[in-house]
Amino acid sequence: LDNTPFYAESGGQIGDVGILETPDVLFGVMDTKKTQVGVFSHSGVLRRGNLRVGDHLSAEVNKNTRLRISRNHSATHLMNNALRKILGNHISQRGSLVDDKKIRFDFSHDQSLSAAEVLLVEKIVNDEIMSNVKTSTNLMSFDNALSSGAIALSNEKYGDEVRVISIGTSFELCGGTHVIRTGDIGLFKIIAESAVASGIRRIEAITGDETS
Repeated sequence: LDNTPFYAESGGQIGDVGILETPDVLFGVMDTKKTQVGVFSHSGVLRRGNLRVGDHLSAEVNKNTRLRISRNHSATHLMNNALRKILGNHISQRGSLVDDKKIRFDFSHDQSLSAAEVLLVEKIVNDEIMSNVKTSTNLMSFDNALSSGAIALSNEKYGDEVRVISIGTSFELCGGTHVIRTGDIGLFKIIAESAVASGIRRIEAITGDETS
């Protein structure tokens, strides 16, 4: 497509799903990825008709799946911020997976979290959620973003201009999708904490109606 509303898998967030259609064509998008700079691939199943170069398609992202992913992504930012408050600023993200079911977040730390620390992370995140603060997005130069205190991933490549997301007290560089207000997340619950490598811990968590 020459342009698309579908988010392509990036920064740990999975790609969007949905449909592409014309009166004669229906294509079910099961995944969206970046194949090269400026080019997104929409993978899925052709359910009706035939696609041809030059076709004009209506694109519709699955709203419920996007919302669930956005809840989890925004909660990831709040959790990262809470971990830094509790454990210290040495905490650094080492990998993540954000989909419509749960959060998987890897970070640098040399010991397991105590039960009290897990509960405190949950409390800090849920307090931020209940404050129902509006999320804000700003485009800034990379240098200005860092000097303003925004958190950047050490293994991520950034351009001269970056997108900075403010969610509650979290302030990070991010190109993903997020909730409009923190209250949209609903509820945050940690379901597992474990070691994945020397000096690397993993937290798995759920949000919204997945917690019921």
